[in-house]
Amino acid sequence: MNISISRLARLALASLFLVGGSAAVGADIVEGKQYTLLKPAQPTNVDAGKVEVVEVFWYACGHCYLIEPSVEAWIKKGKPANVEVIRLPATWNNTLKLHARAFYTVEVLGRPELHTELFREMNVRGNRLDTKSKLEDFFTSHGVSKQDFEKTYAGFAVTTRVDRAEQLNKNYRITSTPTFIVNGKYKTDVGAAGSEEKLFEVINALAERETPAG
Repeated sequence: MNISISRLARLALASLFLVGGSAAVGADIVEGKQYTLLKPAQPTNVDAGKVEVVEVFWYACGHCYLIEPSVEAWIKKGKPANVEVIRLPATWNNTLKLHARAFYTVEVLGRPELHTELFREMNVRGNRLDTKSKLEDFFTSHGVSKQDFEKTYAGFAVTTRVDRAEQLNKNYRITSTPTFIVNGKYKTDVGAAGSEEKLFEVINALAERETPAG
């Protein structure tokens, strides 16, 4: 899949506007339109006083790749200070589970720059990385030894995180990406929010609802 540079430029420009947010959006969002309620609400994995925002993504999802610059801009300048963002790979089929294992391999190896490279490899270079051997080639081409890749990819830490991701995907009833879960209670996405710019306003407004007064 070839990504338009002008498209990325527009997203980057839009991110400059979204970080300012809209003070009025909180009063405008409606259950069943801009977001849905998760029933039952799910427990979060953040400290008291924090609001958890989970970004559910898939590396081979073009929409996830295109929105990533806006997500990064929002994390750096647009999100409330008490919001903690957690990335969660989608897992609804075997290919997605393979890519989920790649994400957690990156995490356990402590190579966060490879998160971006995995997006680029699949969406810009057209290499779907849909087998373990292809993933091994990718990691070794970026300086990870075959031994370290094998040990980490098949290791307990990665396996445990993939299992946890599968359970969360089921609990959140994930069927598409990118999807955002706010504090285990609210589910939203670009389509529900109305645009990429409004998405972050909706997330911020929902996070504000979950922020204790004072």
